[in-house]
Amino acid sequence: MSGVSRRSVLLGAIGIGAGALTGCTSAVQQAREANAAPGRDGGTLVLGSLADIDPKSIHSQSVTTMAIGLLVWDTLIRYDRRTRTPMPAVARSWDTAPDGLSLTLHLRDDVRFHTGRVLTSEDVAYAISVYASDAAGSQLQAAAKAVIAVDTPDPHTAVLRFAAPPPNVFDLLEFMLLVDSESAAGLRAGTDFVGTGPFRFEGREVAATARFRRFDGYWRGPARLDGVTLRVVRDPGALLTSVRAGQSDLVLDAAPRALRQFRDRSLYRITTGDVADAAYYVGANVAAPALADKRVRQAISYAVDRERIAAEVFAGAARPSAAPWAQSSPGYDAAAAARYSKDPARARALLAEAGGPRRLTVSYPTGLAAAPSIAAIVQNDLAEVGVTVDLDPREQASFSPFLKSGRHELWVGPHGFGQSDPLTLAAGAAPFKPKGNLSGLASPEYTALVARLAEDGQGRPAVLREYTEYLLDQQFIIDLVVSPATYVSPARVKGLDWNLYKYVDLHGVTIR
Repeated sequence: MSGVSRRSVLLGAIGIGAGALTGCTSAVQQAREANAAPGRDGGTLVLGSLADIDPKSIHSQSVTTMAIGLLVWDTLIRYDRRTRTPMPAVARSWDTAPDGLSLTLHLRDDVRFHTGRVLTSEDVAYAISVYASDAAGSQLQAAAKAVIAVDTPDPHTAVLRFAAPPPNVFDLLEFMLLVDSESAAGLRAGTDFVGTGPFRFEGREVAATARFRRFDGYWRGPARLDGVTLRVVRDPGALLTSVRAGQSDLVLDAAPRALRQFRDRSLYRITTGDVADAAYYVGANVAAPALADKRVRQAISYAVDRERIAAEVFAGAARPSAAPWAQSSPGYDAAAAARYSKDPARARALLAEAGGPRRLTVSYPTGLAAAPSIAAIVQNDLAEVGVTVDLDPREQASFSPFLKSGRHELWVGPHGFGQSDPLTLAAGAAPFKPKGNLSGLASPEYTALVARLAEDGQGRPAVLREYTEYLLDQQFIIDLVVSPATYVSPARVKGLDWNLYKYVDLHGVTIR
């Protein structure tokens, strides 16, 4: 995900009846019975989203892909989220060459686009070319570019060739949506979304709704729902309230501290995801004069109370961390995670040494539920060390372009990929990639470190430690907490699933 397109959004759908909201005994009993019974097919699930579909972010980890990525499209593999073992999906099997310079994918022969066209190896080659392009804006661009050629000896065999064995190729195969070459113009315009997934696009009213119907020709078998409707609800409080009001079925990635109203388990289901990939951070534009000295950035890191953010914003569901890695990552180190504990005295001393700024602006996207609260804590903590902070809330859709413009100072956002291969984060995540990162950092030393991470061998753990130390020293990305997603729904919603990048999977969901 980009600095903002990587993390969270509230999503909701059709909900429970008004009687259940009154708390009457009969309604509670009915809810308990519905929760215990197997789900029945049919019905339309309405996803309420703080942000509208953004066609420009289809190829990145974003609010859009987390909501509709696996509704409309498929991926070549699916990771076992516990073991990170690649499992078959559209690629039913694969073979790696002994020298690691090629990967042969054997594709299913029963996968069809919503137009009826059979997916072939040419579609795999096309998808890789899209993700490798600058226009796609994908965090996995570097991984796609590592594929120097795709041979298509027959319609159901694709051979990926590499100049050197890439350690994160399966991250690409889990992440990359198999988009349709014949409807590329409609995808870019946001008027046509054609894939091979369990739901086919029916139409949309921009900034209001988007409608999807079950695709009966889906290779995994038809979905259990009749359809899905995405409904845009701009206010986070109103979106959560809609679950209780019977207007929403599901909230994806909700702010945990707002969930006390859903504690009755007979009426609601709160699920904590098993992917700890969302690291909230404060980014620093090193090209801004006030932030050019790394001692200023280190002072900010010492000033911010990560424990408070984890406790208050995420209700204890997040883990404070000054490093970007999930605990499942080979890059995780407990000492690195604890490097910048709150230390106002140290922060003041560093600011004094650097002749640090007295005033800074912190920008944040309004489409992320946790961002305003984190920004407020940062504002309070920096005031404690003598820095006045002006808060700058901005619309979700315009936030990424704003960061790329270079007109920002500090910003709050989430990044993902701390649960992936470390190269995926370092080479592709918008806050970290060596060229064109959101902080404006251009460092030959950093570029060389990232290049060395691509070398998968015995020396890689040492390079990874060196890379983490560089991040901790430079603090152009000030990591705060690492969190899983939290899903909220009426108890009758069953069967929710997701992939390693939190693309929600509604294929097996029931709402009856």
